[in-house]
Amino acid sequence: MALLRLKLTHSQKSVHVQVQDLRPDTIYARFQEEFPESGAESTLRWNDSDGDWIEIHKSDPDFEAILLAVMQKSGIVHIRSGETNGSYEPTELAQLLQRYEKVMDTFDNLSRNIVKLPPISNILIVTKPDQKLAKLTKELSIWLLETFPGITLFVDKKLQDRASFKYNEIIQHNPSWTDRLQFWTLECHKNASKQIHLALTLGGDGTVLYTTWMFQHRVPPIVAFHLGSLGFLTNFCFDSYKPAMTNILRGEGLNLNIRMRLQCSVYKYREPADQIQRMTSQLAAGDISSTSDDEAAEESRRNIETQRKAEILRKVKEMDSKEGAEVKDLGVCHDNGQTLITRIPKPKLEEFMTPTDSWQVLNEVTVDRGSNAGMLQLELYVDGNPVTTILADGLVIATATGSTAYSLSIGGSLIHPDKNSIILSPIAPHSLTARPMIIPGTKHLRICVPATSRTTAWASFDGRHRQELGRGDSVMITASKYPAATICRRDQSTDWFTGLTQVLNWNSRVQQKPFDSHL
Repeated sequence: MALLRLKLTHSQKSVHVQVQDLRPDTIYARFQEEFPESGAESTLRWNDSDGDWIEIHKSDPDFEAILLAVMQKSGIVHIRSGETNGSYEPTELAQLLQRYEKVMDTFDNLSRNIVKLPPISNILIVTKPDQKLAKLTKELSIWLLETFPGITLFVDKKLQDRASFKYNEIIQHNPSWTDRLQFWTLECHKNASKQIHLALTLGGDGTVLYTTWMFQHRVPPIVAFHLGSLGFLTNFCFDSYKPAMTNILRGEGLNLNIRMRLQCSVYKYREPADQIQRMTSQLAAGDISSTSDDEAAEESRRNIETQRKAEILRKVKEMDSKEGAEVKDLGVCHDNGQTLITRIPKPKLEEFMTPTDSWQVLNEVTVDRGSNAGMLQLELYVDGNPVTTILADGLVIATATGSTAYSLSIGGSLIHPDKNSIILSPIAPHSLTARPMIIPGTKHLRICVPATSRTTAWASFDGRHRQELGRGDSVMITASKYPAATICRRDQSTDWFTGLTQVLNWNSRVQQKPFDSHL
């Protein structure tokens, strides 16, 4: 049997080896043999024809056949360890441009494709908490149960006992609907969210935001009926629910608006164990007195606080460093004119930062000064690089979907929902040049309250889970892998531009008359 050639790469080392088969176990064993320092739990990936690195799963039954086809075409397969963030070898320019063209074609087709939904059996109905809408929810539920016998509905538990919904009357009309008309609560929904195939919303944009927030992972397609006072995300009129739902549930092709969400994680600063121990020792030794009137004790406290602030600033900067360590300038050696530098080892994240909450956000993340009278100071990092210090009443980090909400009201630009971008809009900035900025959605953002800030900050996520951010606390923001898909009434662009003109009255004005109009 002919031997098969592999190129194995670990860290900066590469070797060429030959194996008898391409089973995952064989590749992992040979990689461990060549690079024992990589560890038994190291993740391996192989390089496909497009330059992408694909993880090797030991349980994949088709893996050997796929790699044999690649081997017959190129004669060798490249295997490497590590994460997916780039390869250890430079990428050819032609290959990079080819991948760019492929990505652009994919995004173009993503918004133009006619999509056919999988079979739908479980539908969630989310109704705006308004007493008048219970009657409309009842009307929609009865029509769906009568028209589509294979459908099971999940309605808000609060409607079950409302006189306007008349649940007992519905069951008396058709007792077989007892199992097909279920009621959901937030706790029940968390345990059975994967069973929902389609979500219907009756209300305004807030109802759509609430529905996407309910699904913190995969979001089912959403059909939004507008019943609120201002609906930009709600494309369908409730009066036309029968033809709209008939087209959707019969499996006919339709357009989807895939809206990017933000993955937001809050990190709380925690005093390092060594620093707590040092301060405790100083207290025990009497360096810091408990008497506030003692000037020496007050001076010692100020020194300790200054050291603490410097420690927060240094460690937050190190955590975001791409190189894994901060480069510290030790000055110039006058003998030979060379600058002496040293690298400070990057601290472990869990030693001083504790991840607390994580949310999927459709509209925006808002960091503001809350009830503090003073101006807020925030530090902005992008991909670990310090960008600027913002002095303002706050900062709004919005998606393309959220660009027509809070971000727009403080001067942010309008962004088409097909664009996976993030817009940063300062709230009442202290500098006139602090204008809104649009960056790619793939960037990693960190909004940090520095140790030198005079006030704390308050953060909210789509208007929910409002919480205080102390000095050293931060919010990490990046694109979520769980988008929200809303069903279009016509197509993505038409719905969005129609909303601009009809809902927001964008650029609406009295048209200028011709010169001869007065004649």
